[in-house]
Amino acid sequence: MCVLVRFSTHEPHPVWDARSLILTVPDGLIPSLTAIAVRAVLEQLGIAQPQFGARCWCGESVDLTPRVPEQRRSGQVIRNGA
Repeated sequence: MCVLVRFSTHEPHPVWDARSLILTVPDGLIPSLTAIAVRAVLEQLGIAQPQFGARCWCGESVDLTPRVPEQRRSGQVIRNGA
């Protein structure tokens, strides 16, 4: 997949970075609105979209799931808190 989706609390609307191929979308959007926003930006870039989901220009599906960092579970964090 060429296009990466990044979620940010600091962006009020979708932002496309052509150099890094990253589309930044607001973190607070519900999943259906995230898909609509990503599809709209990709269509503006001339990438035809299927009926459902979002596709990159290479043909792969764009991953729209937010990245959740793994929790630290070391002994020190458990005893003292993060």
